[in-house]
Amino acid sequence: MKKTRMAALAAVALMAPTLVATSAGAQDSAPVADPNAPTYEITIRNINEGQWLTPPNVAIHDTSVNVWRRGHAATPGVQAVAENGAVPVLAAELSAALDQTGLGNSVVGSGGVEGPIPPGESRTFTLTSSEERLSAVAMLVCTNDGFAGLDSVRLPSRDGQTRTYRARAYDAGTEINTELHADLVPAPFCGGEGAGTGESNPELAENGVIARHRTIRGVGDLDGIFDWSGPVAEISVTRMNPTPSYTITFENVTEGQYFTPPNVAIHDRNVRVFQRGSHASNGVQQVAENGGVPVLAAELQAAVDDAGFGASTVGNTDEASGPIGPGQSRSFQLTADGNQFSLVSMLICTNDGFGGIDGNWFSLRNPGDSRTWNVRAYDAGTEINTELHADLVPAPFCGGEGAGTGESNPELAENGTISRHRTIRGVGDLGPEFDWKSAVARVTITRN
Repeated sequence: MKKTRMAALAAVALMAPTLVATSAGAQDSAPVADPNAPTYEITIRNINEGQWLTPPNVAIHDTSVNVWRRGHAATPGVQAVAENGAVPVLAAELSAALDQTGLGNSVVGSGGVEGPIPPGESRTFTLTSSEERLSAVAMLVCTNDGFAGLDSVRLPSRDGQTRTYRARAYDAGTEINTELHADLVPAPFCGGEGAGTGESNPELAENGVIARHRTIRGVGDLDGIFDWSGPVAEISVTRMNPTPSYTITFENVTEGQYFTPPNVAIHDRNVRVFQRGSHASNGVQQVAENGGVPVLAAELQAAVDDAGFGASTVGNTDEASGPIGPGQSRSFQLTADGNQFSLVSMLICTNDGFGGIDGNWFSLRNPGDSRTWNVRAYDAGTEINTELHADLVPAPFCGGEGAGTGESNPELAENGTISRHRTIRGVGDLGPEFDWKSAVARVTITRN
């Protein structure tokens, strides 16, 4: 059978495939993807003393697929890798085969790894798939038809888990092992000053099956530096910890109060947004008195960054959407690694009242899991509760035709601490329609 060999070592570097979504058979087609499929970081390390490896062909698939099997004939793709380092041939073959099985979330690729892998070095790339098995094929460059292989090994099943496999050397059984430079690919690091025919010799066809490779026997030009004992590659696979994405829905359950868009922080327990019995921060004061949403957002982001929780997130709904009226709700999304949830949103028709959640713990492991909390009313303790239109933010829906300054009045400074709000007492201009009985809002966080 006629086969095409690499014409030069540089060709190996050019033949590393990019990720292929096998449901469509091509990267620029529309694959059937699982948005919740895990991503794996795959590292292949060459543990030989003298042998080089091509970039690996890696396939993630289910148990019904075999890329190669010991005791069986090599496919044309495996033969092309084992004899010629023709990486894309096997990538295309596997993509087509997996596509025919309907495994839309299987993948084939080597993550764009370029060039052969020298002894002692490693290459790392990522693949994303919801299937549970991994197979790999990488040519042992200084052999006639040898390759390092893994056949349908288990992938890690938990986020953060790593499985490490030591890949053995296999003989594809397609070419006699002459170990002559003239019969190898023209790789300079194999000796012979890069000699090689660039063409197949039909007289070397073996027509055998895949078996464990007997290593370099010294029958040709290759000496002991190209030999090996035991495994030839180490392949580590880590299931990465994805940063969760959440949908947060804020619902106003009062009969007459309005809220500013809520400031929300997802963080760990070392970050505090506010504490009952403690003084309000400048950001909380600005929200509670004047609806100053961006002030608190900037303050919280600085606190999260200072604590080293860069993956934690501070956010709020689109301010352009305006206040959230009685019975209304708003939803938005945040992506963060934390497990504590905090919220601050101004009760607009108050002097310094806000709806708040102070670092509630949550754990939502699976998409669709959710948690709902009641939001209580708090008094920031920074301004006397006059309940006069002149001392409120100029919101028309609070009455008084939008009277108010929108700025803190030093004469009303209270210098107190955060406490539960006693609700509207009717001591000023505000009527009972602005009152509340218990919870003022509900918030639901759902993992996407």
